[in-house]
Amino acid sequence: MAKVTVGLPVFNGANYISQAIEGIVGQTFGDLELIISDNASGDATEDICRDFARRDRRIRYLRQARNVGAAANHNLLCAQGDGPYFKWASHDDVLHPRFLEVTVAALDAHPEVVLASPASALIDELGQPLVYSPERGGMVDRSNVCWPCLPEDNPGLTAADAATRFSAVMLKTVMCVEVYGLMRRSAMNQTSLLGHFSASDKVFLAQMALLGPYWLGPDVLFFRRCHPKQFSASSSGSFRALWYSGRKDSLLAQQLKLLAAYCRSATMYQLSIASRSRCFLAIVRRALFRGHQLRRLTSGLVGNP
Repeated sequence: MAKVTVGLPVFNGANYISQAIEGIVGQTFGDLELIISDNASGDATEDICRDFARRDRRIRYLRQARNVGAAANHNLLCAQGDGPYFKWASHDDVLHPRFLEVTVAALDAHPEVVLASPASALIDELGQPLVYSPERGGMVDRSNVCWPCLPEDNPGLTAADAATRFSAVMLKTVMCVEVYGLMRRSAMNQTSLLGHFSASDKVFLAQMALLGPYWLGPDVLFFRRCHPKQFSASSSGSFRALWYSGRKDSLLAQQLKLLAAYCRSATMYQLSIASRSRCFLAIVRRALFRGHQLRRLTSGLVGNP
């Protein structure tokens, strides 16, 4: 039994997946297994992954018979492996070799922590750091899309109080890079994982925050790649729905599902009346100001008014 299970969901990821796999198997912490779930890719993803699996016994390759949607493909991986720690990985992101060494040490040293996430940085298609634009207040990629700066200043995630952590996710988390941190499996098993609607990764992070504090490391050990073909670069609500669920859904339906999931999250765990009320207040504030910051930051998207 490996101490860390890394689950890598992928769909048509041949452009970057070799670098992602190399970054995982090349970790200084070696007690790991990598399980790849291929969501019926039509490019060279399968050949690349099977070749890696033949060369490294720590790698297991699974292929879905059809596209089940990104949420289901992520969630399927959580049932794989039985070690105490789990991490989702993206096919287009890059890990520093010490990512697992540092985050495993953090979870080992702090049993109350449910998720360990080092500092992150944004890179482009070629792996180069994005350049900050003072005029637009963010990091601009090669397609002129402006992204929020990382790391985000969000110390509320590490607070001892559950409602403070929940509010930090609701009101200050934008990029949700923490979803690619190292997580305690026992905490993940108490969440609803990813829902079949857009922004369900933030719902998941909110539920994890109610279960315990995060550990946020100071060193940049995670590199989030920004490129035109990724899900986050799309401003289309229908595309986001299709990406998460594998089926079309209206923007209104997506938003109603998201709101319902936030509200359900605030009632899932043992909280005082005062703490629960603060969670609902954060949800209301999130609903009132939803999307304002992202609309400003992504004003460079093609076709975005």
